[in-house]
Amino acid sequence: MSAQEQFSAATSALSSAFSSFTTSLKPLGDNVGKQWVQVSQFAKEKIGGTADVTELPAEYRQLEERVDRVKLVNELLLKVGKNYSTPNYDYVPPLNDKLSDFASVVTANATSLTQKLSGSTENVSSAPTHQETPPSLSHAFAKSAFQSAELIGADEPLGAALKKFAATEEKMGNARLQQDQDAVRRFCVPLVNDLDTVIGDALKSRRNVLSCRLTYDSCRARLKSAAPPKQEQVRAEMVAAEDEFVAAVDEAMGKMKLVVENGKVLRNLADLVAIQLQYHKACFEALSDLSPELDELVVTNEALYAPTQ
Repeated sequence: MSAQEQFSAATSALSSAFSSFTTSLKPLGDNVGKQWVQVSQFAKEKIGGTADVTELPAEYRQLEERVDRVKLVNELLLKVGKNYSTPNYDYVPPLNDKLSDFASVVTANATSLTQKLSGSTENVSSAPTHQETPPSLSHAFAKSAFQSAELIGADEPLGAALKKFAATEEKMGNARLQQDQDAVRRFCVPLVNDLDTVIGDALKSRRNVLSCRLTYDSCRARLKSAAPPKQEQVRAEMVAAEDEFVAAVDEAMGKMKLVVENGKVLRNLADLVAIQLQYHKACFEALSDLSPELDELVVTNEALYAPTQ
């Protein structure tokens, strides 16, 4: 890598670091001068490799790691849990169904536009209506089975079986929609709320610790090089900065302890399992009722259509 490329890479890395750091500072209106001190100290540490950096307590660093893990757990669970808010996540309609629905929508829109341009209000209700995609795999089975039952006829064992199967699938589909609603309300929403409130407050307090630490270390560095007439003033500023830093650390540790000790993720997980259990229990009961009825229809069908000896 050439010297120019190395310089460009270093500049880019520094720019990225500054961008990440400045977003963690207090609002600009709080104290512009203090922010500049913090930015300058941050730059010295990143560029000059300043070794004299105040270390945070070991307990603080351990809490940081635990909070980061809890945050990641919330995010990983939400990454999957968000599917509960996605329509028909377990059913992908066939391509020809999608094309048919698309054609219906286009035709309906074209008809509506033509009527508006001509000023006509007749036959508006006769425009093709969009057939919604079944909200679940069970609903899709129910729809297909009902249509098939009409084709076969209820007087045939197969037609009767299809009708019973459709009703059962409809029941299971509705149970799944109820599961999804409950999972969003009692699992996904609480996880999002924790990320925005308890965990968010802890992360905000950690950013405040960084800001206070930079101010304190900047004062310590200035005291070392201060002229004798200025030393008393700089020392007073350093003591005040140290007090602010210590208070910020205590506050952040308190908020991080709230994150790691509240047990909300475990409660949310238990709620999700209870919701899933209720859904699968409903499916088990519905299928348990259906299975013997279908077995009887199989026997009836075999008796009706058994080959004559």
